[in-house]
Amino acid sequence: MRSMFLSVWDDFSAWVSVGWSDVTYIIVMCGLGILAMMGILAFFKGDKYHKDKKPFKWATLVGCLICVGLIALFSAARFT
Repeated sequence: MRSMFLSVWDDFSAWVSVGWSDVTYIIVMCGLGILAMMGILAFFKGDKYHKDKKPFKWATLVGCLICVGLIALFSAARFT
């Protein structure tokens, strides 16, 4: 079972490091970084127009955490 997971990781790492060009990697990382920053800013800023409702949108925080997780995953795959 462990060798199967290592095989999947090796295939994924080779796909990110060899299959993607440097430009593609930079575009994907910048796009995910921008989406993560927009999500965290939207989470802390909240809704201006509905002050009586709960201003935090938890979906934006979850989306931000997913983007940050993907950034970490792609970075680990590229540089290990």
